[in-house]
Amino acid sequence: MRSFILLLLLLSFTSAGLAQDGPAEGTSSDNDPVTKTSVSDPEEKEDPHKWEMLLQYSQEQLSKGYGTWRTAAVTVERRTGRQQILWGTYRVSERRTMRDQEFIAGMYRRFENKWAFTAEGMYSPTNKFVGKFSVMGEIEKDLGKGYVAHAGSRYTSYNTAVKATSVYGLMEKYWGNNRAAYTLYLTDLSNAGTAPSHRIQYNRYFGERVNSIGTSFSWGREHENLGPGIGILRNNTWSTSVSGRFWVTKNIGINVDGWLHRQGDIYYRGGVNVGTRIRF
Repeated sequence: MRSFILLLLLLSFTSAGLAQDGPAEGTSSDNDPVTKTSVSDPEEKEDPHKWEMLLQYSQEQLSKGYGTWRTAAVTVERRTGRQQILWGTYRVSERRTMRDQEFIAGMYRRFENKWAFTAEGMYSPTNKFVGKFSVMGEIEKDLGKGYVAHAGSRYTSYNTAVKATSVYGLMEKYWGNNRAAYTLYLTDLSNAGTAPSHRIQYNRYFGERVNSIGTSFSWGREHENLGPGIGILRNNTWSTSVSGRFWVTKNIGINVDGWLHRQGDIYYRGGVNVGTRIRF
């Protein structure tokens, strides 16, 4: 519990400073702690800062007596111009009486001819319901005329000897101050076969500091690890979310996300994520 209290105090302290500069309104692009921009992204117009920190806290309420899930995380990014981003994240998640810790590190690198590559690794020393470790790789290509294509894969190992391998393809379209995207996911679980899912997104950029609001809708079949006693389940799911990012000053912004998720006939899960982003 001390980890949650510490991060909440940090969020409260930073948000208090924000209140002096402007309204505390929210943001975030679907909870991704690292902001990676293609050359078509309106956010590319912003001058990059070398360092950025993101403090996040989320809480989800489950129906049918499945309790409350909480997550707190801190992410630090190091940017080298527009060519490279390095990041590290420490995340603590709590589901009913269980708690997991995760250590995450990643890299985003641009190359010539509008190619880019992302790599990320995660390790959990506790791994009660999150994976024991995972590795991810993704390639990105700017196709011109506002289209950006991505393809990637993630491998996750759980403490139950179950392995999950996901592959996905993402196509983005930018026009004016708008972004639309479609993602196809295929996840193969070693003890439950393959589960496909889909996701559509829309974002609108506005303001001098490139604020954004967005929405998304996902549907398909999904694996969810509910921990000891229940295990990893595969169900038909759908979810919808709204998000926003607002820079209160040039160096300080806040993120807010809200979502509703249906996990088959097991439960509904509604949640909110809030975060403070600091550039320096």
